[in-house]
Amino acid sequence: RRSVQPTRALTRFAPAIICESRFGRWCLLALVATPIACGETPIDVVDPVSPEGVWQVTVPGSLETTLRLADDGTFNRVVANLSGSGCSSSSGTWRVNGDALVLQTNVLENEPGTATETFTLSVDGSTLSLTDGSGTVSFAAAGAMVSCVDYGFGSWTGSFTAEVDGTPVTFSDLEVRIDVDAGELEISADAQACDGCAGVPIELVLRVDTNAGALEARAYTVQNVPGATNTLFGLYHPEPGSTSFSGFDTTRLSPPGTLSLSDVGAERAAGTFSFRGNPRVEGEMASGGATFVEVEEGRIDLVYR
Repeated sequence: RRSVQPTRALTRFAPAIICESRFGRWCLLALVATPIACGETPIDVVDPVSPEGVWQVTVPGSLETTLRLADDGTFNRVVANLSGSGCSSSSGTWRVNGDALVLQTNVLENEPGTATETFTLSVDGSTLSLTDGSGTVSFAAAGAMVSCVDYGFGSWTGSFTAEVDGTPVTFSDLEVRIDVDAGELEISADAQACDGCAGVPIELVLRVDTNAGALEARAYTVQNVPGATNTLFGLYHPEPGSTSFSGFDTTRLSPPGTLSLSDVGAERAAGTFSFRGNPRVEGEMASGGATFVEVEEGRIDLVYR
């Protein structure tokens, strides 16, 4: 039997890069124990700088590009043509591969679309530099993300319909306000009973408020309890110019009502809704004698273009 003498060695922790590409997040440094010989100089480990945040670059009078790289691995990008009063938006996922930033576009101008872009990445304080075959673009850190709606170059298009007491109505002359981060959405419209019909405008208002957190695709219900979250308010006025009738809404008598958003963003809203409205002022009634209204089969499919 032969004995073996142990050799003396030091142990250092050398970095190994582990990327969670499934989530598109920044690569993490893990420490792996490896032996080093006596007298060898340890290697300094430099943590990578994350590109997460909102970045913007402006060419005065020409183009303004805003890019948000969120911590959940998603991105949003808005490119405004300042000289031509145009705007385009895209969204998808991002990941870092070595010194490269990879953007995978899944939605372009609110429609499905696929494209992959790869840039050499550099972050220096409040500056993000992206380089590809056409050159380098340097972005400055921005306070908040913008949308095409903020520039006002387009308009809301699509459909906003419902059945009011069993009569189909197509609503037009839309005003839409969406603040995803604040958890708020409001759609108001005037309408006529049919395309091309003459008649008195009919007003419909839908308002949702999370009261806590961001707006998301989910159901919002009528709740008249102070401090309630994820609430819906509905208003229907068959006689907007009336001085004796204030219309129907969901603030009295706790009527039922639900708005289910299937898709929502700064430039997009889609879903279904229904609610019962009671007189806004107790004792009032519409000129036809109605004391409530049923708004059913409501559909929202709106895009800002």
